[in-house]
Amino acid sequence: MAAWLEVFSEEPRRRYRVGWCSLAAVALLAMAALTYVPPLLVAYRSHGFWLKRSSYAEQPGVRFRHEVLLLGLLRGVGGGGGGDFVGWSSFPACNRLLGARLRLPLVSAREEDTNQDGIMDLLNFRLELPLQSTEEMVGIQLLLTFTYQLQRMSTFVMQSMAFLQTSSPVPGSQVFASGDLKLHQRQPLSHAGLDNRYNISVINGTSPFAQDYDLTNIIAAYQERNDRRRPPQPLPPLSPPPPGAPPRRLLPSFLLPSLPRWLAGRATSESGSLSGQRGGPGWWRKSDPPPAFLPAPPSLAPTSLRVSSAGPGEVPPPQTVRTGGGGDLGDPTSSRRRRRLPGEGVRARPARWSNRMARLRVSSTTVAILLAIQTGFLLFMYAHHGSFSSPSAEKPTRVHVLIVSSWRSGSSFVGQLFSQHPDVFYLMEPAWHVWATMHQNGARALHMAVRDLVRSVFKCDMSVFDAYLPWKRNLSDLFQWAVSRALCTKPACEYFERTEMTSESSCKTLCGKYPFSKVEEACKTYSHVVLKEVRFFDLRVLYPLLTDPTLNLKIIHLVRDPRAVVKSREQSMKALSRDNGIVLNTNGTKVDDSQYKVMQEICRSHVQIYETATLKPPDFLKGRYLMIRFEDLVRDPLAEISAMYRFTDLRLTGKLESWVYNITHGQGPSQRREAFQITSRDAVNVSQAWRNVLPFRKVKEVQEVCKGALNILGYQLVDSEKEQKDLSVELVMPHRRNQFSWVSFGDK
Repeated sequence: MAAWLEVFSEEPRRRYRVGWCSLAAVALLAMAALTYVPPLLVAYRSHGFWLKRSSYAEQPGVRFRHEVLLLGLLRGVGGGGGGDFVGWSSFPACNRLLGARLRLPLVSAREEDTNQDGIMDLLNFRLELPLQSTEEMVGIQLLLTFTYQLQRMSTFVMQSMAFLQTSSPVPGSQVFASGDLKLHQRQPLSHAGLDNRYNISVINGTSPFAQDYDLTNIIAAYQERNDRRRPPQPLPPLSPPPPGAPPRRLLPSFLLPSLPRWLAGRATSESGSLSGQRGGPGWWRKSDPPPAFLPAPPSLAPTSLRVSSAGPGEVPPPQTVRTGGGGDLGDPTSSRRRRRLPGEGVRARPARWSNRMARLRVSSTTVAILLAIQTGFLLFMYAHHGSFSSPSAEKPTRVHVLIVSSWRSGSSFVGQLFSQHPDVFYLMEPAWHVWATMHQNGARALHMAVRDLVRSVFKCDMSVFDAYLPWKRNLSDLFQWAVSRALCTKPACEYFERTEMTSESSCKTLCGKYPFSKVEEACKTYSHVVLKEVRFFDLRVLYPLLTDPTLNLKIIHLVRDPRAVVKSREQSMKALSRDNGIVLNTNGTKVDDSQYKVMQEICRSHVQIYETATLKPPDFLKGRYLMIRFEDLVRDPLAEISAMYRFTDLRLTGKLESWVYNITHGQGPSQRREAFQITSRDAVNVSQAWRNVLPFRKVKEVQEVCKGALNILGYQLVDSEKEQKDLSVELVMPHRRNQFSWVSFGDK
């Protein structure tokens, strides 16, 4: 019983099976192991795969606010430490309160970005305080203020301070100290919005009351601000704190200096000065930090804060302060501490209290060797790709051919050379429907629509014509459908066998009423899909098709002597007037092209396509472009057709050879009524007919606007009417690759 309903269809597939002990199986398993195992080891060792801490490091933006408060303790009568004091501040109200105790110092502050990352890393601060000859300094208290910002995960802004206090029973001339400005975090920051809860000044610089400049009150207010300013809705802790840990709070920053060095001072008869430096943001990870105003042990201060007092003529040593970087001072659950590495950042979230995880220790050398083996193996597999994969997996099985040309260049004849092949599904100018529907646009504006239609037709998806054809349509609604042998034979039309060579007249009579769905059905049964188009003016428009992995696209570029094209266009001037208007972008106005402006664009496009494909073409275009001259084709048809068939993976049959001979060896030139028909003609005489018909005046005009195309495509110019009509003078030069670059032509 004959089947009348197709319920399922599937493309043929090819599978390869091997034994587990074969070379291919071993290679596949080894490649899989080398692909997954080394990256996992690298990810684990880089701490980027399994999260070990719920925190991140960020170097804050710390800027000195140029707010200073300094008190110097003087030695009392009899050598005691309970004497008077002197001071200075950057607040005028405070200086007025100091009265006679005010000393005007020499102050310098310089911030440095040592690693050029846009964030200040060092603050060099120097203060020289003049003293009277009877004054001896035995202690100092220094307070500096800063603006502290985080931006990476949380936008956080606050004002913080650094406080240094040191004293000695021996009068001093210089004090040196180095330290980091530490962020001590006990509470998560807000993850969204601007967190400015702590952006409040720690010193009321406008107050007229002395108590507001008392260092004890300032530090107490600073601690109270840090303890009480909670977020409106407290965030849950990332992990439970260890037993006995204090409540979590945010202590914005404190100075963590090394043990200050107090240098013994001068004699009482000498005058002196006080100078100093301080710096640097970092992080502190102990659960119970030292007070902000107490100096920390030397082991916790890798950077320096220096405060010095020098007598006349003495030069203080170089002073360096680091305000950038932070460090990991130990595990959150351990009391072990280590020195902070330069350049480490500031924590913006608290550390988790977590148990130590078991780790697989793999040396860096082992990881490097594994990566080298993996890289070498992958390169080997890539070089021998053809030995492990089937040819069908490398490229699509269907071959797609696009014949790119211009009107009246012999493209219909070349299209028929492919259409009559039994393995080819051919359509002539399917983009005609795009231009007919959107004729008010210019050619270059329609490039994308034309390209999308061509892509869909190559994939045998004819639904793209829904935008250009009526809903109920037949084969006859498709432009020039009858010149396609594939649409006149089975399965599109039941009247002719697939191997028959059909004629346009008989096909129109018998096959025009078949439904349009037959086009897609027939397309899917052929190994080659060939389209002829005259509506591409730039090869780069086709790059998306050439790089589409689902298409195996090859381009045949057909050119013809522009003078012969002009002669042929004059026979069909009225039919081409609408297309001329689209080429010149005249908003739908028809043009007769009497000034050869359309020819100028056509010649320009041929040169652009040829140069793009031959002068430094992209890799994906190499081996996929073939230029054919119409004159070479008609002089030696079988040689040129064989070259095109080899290029497109087709085989020339005996029946096709006979058809080609008959179609190119007819009698006489074509008639005006046969302008768009493929009939038997004397092809050589047709290619040279312009030399006897076209006036020399027009020949000169065409040569002027298409001089570049004639040169690069291998056509000789004529200088006189006699030379034009002398057929013994060869005007088609042997094709060579000319080193020519297109230049603009003036309008004629």
